[in-house]
Amino acid sequence: MLRKHLAIFGEHYRQSITELSVATYAEDLADLTPEQLNAACIEARRTSEFMPVSATIRNCLSKIRSAAPVYLGPPMLAYPEVSQGERDEAMKFSEELKKKLGAPSQKSERRPKLTVRPSLLSLEEQKRILREKGLLP
Repeated sequence: MLRKHLAIFGEHYRQSITELSVATYAEDLADLTPEQLNAACIEARRTSEFMPVSATIRNCLSKIRSAAPVYLGPPMLAYPEVSQGERDEAMKFSEELKKKLGAPSQKSERRPKLTVRPSLLSLEEQKRILREKGLLP
């Protein structure tokens, strides 16, 4: 990828590229991925008046990163504020609907509490009973 762009740079800027300069570019830009290198070299060719050096290519990559939009997730929806009167009307409607459907009202009826008794059997006895019922292998 780098050799391709250096060949393009050499032709475009009418500069000769030596093996030493290729090795220098390769060493300076070794930490970039091929996609990053490609994007940075294209941006350098578009924006540089002179043959871009390694620092110019890196600066172009930084410019691309800072210009790219950062996706922060979907935008939050802005709901209109709900007034206290609207809340009261909604609660009244909800209570009426519960009465029509036969659901017990929270204010009028209390549900009995469910109590759980701990087993008096040991764990091994519980397993034996479950095996007898076919619920455990």
